[in-house]
Amino acid sequence: MMNIVVFFILFFACTKQESKETAESSNSAQIISNSKGMLFGIKVSVGHSGAGCQGCVTYGGQHIHVDCQGSGSACQINAVMKISDSGEVSFYDGTINDPEELTDGEFFLMPDRSLFIVGSDGQFINIPEQTVYRDEETGVFIFYDIFFSDSQVFENK
Repeated sequence: MMNIVVFFILFFACTKQESKETAESSNSAQIISNSKGMLFGIKVSVGHSGAGCQGCVTYGGQHIHVDCQGSGSACQINAVMKISDSGEVSFYDGTINDPEELTDGEFFLMPDRSLFIVGSDGQFINIPEQTVYRDEETGVFIFYDIFFSDSQVFENK
């Protein structure tokens, strides 16, 4: 009986650890530089299949599906993001240095994501769901209301 209990404890502990590592590897941030603003290399899973999608966004008066954007994990995006003070206590802005890393379109549908900070003691960068548009002057995308936490806030679905 003792062997069965130990097996179940080890099995569930290993299963839980494995799923956490998978989540961290598909939604993570690596510190690149901490001078003149925080610079992170980010990996984010986004997007879903167009099959059965009734439309992610209304564009030109019609509901349309946009590949590799919005909820889901069908696509992996790698980008460099500079985090800077937003002027609001505990919230930050995140500028994507090369906007083509996200999309060549004019907007990006960002789902809620908690990005594990690699090498940290369990800290996360949290980006709430939002539709971001290219800045008219610079052409970059800027995420708003980013915050840090000691645990995963969003489910990353």
